[in-house]
Amino acid sequence: MLTTRLLILDVDGILTDGTKVYDKDHNVLSKRFMCKDFSAIKRFMAAGIKVIMISGDSWNRDMAKKRNIDFYCTRDVGTLNLDKSILLDEFSKKYNVYHHHMAFVGDDYFDLSMFQALENTFCTADSPDIIKQHAAVVLKSKGGEGVIRELYDLFIMKKWIREDPDMEKVLELDRLEQTSQEMK
Repeated sequence: MLTTRLLILDVDGILTDGTKVYDKDHNVLSKRFMCKDFSAIKRFMAAGIKVIMISGDSWNRDMAKKRNIDFYCTRDVGTLNLDKSILLDEFSKKYNVYHHHMAFVGDDYFDLSMFQALENTFCTADSPDIIKQHAAVVLKSKGGEGVIRELYDLFIMKKWIREDPDMEKVLELDRLEQTSQEMK
């Protein structure tokens, strides 16, 4: 039975379809996210699974912060590291969790090191073949089309989460998120 204590999510291509809108100076103006995924993230958290996000795009930091989700960027100012797996030991120490209790959801070539380093890995239906070959599970959803919602349903169906969390816990996370956004 899969026992996940830490769920690590790539952002672009998982929570989004990978589309970005840029201004004339090449700054990202917007991305399209699936709200159903954020509902599923709250359910994972209410079930006691820590959720974090990792991305090469620092634009996602504010989105994660507003949702009270820890965020790690592999391309922060002064660094350019495309190997996301080098953060696994840091995650292990910070969140007091072994690698075999971590699960990762990714979709693209920059995620390959995570698929090679972890056992519990999931990818989107529109991932390249090399990612699909390394994933433990290839989900049916494409990026931005409810990937995390599908993952949550899979966890419930396979009983990797014992039971759907109490709705009051989910609503409390929603209230915390609203408070966090109001303070900004």
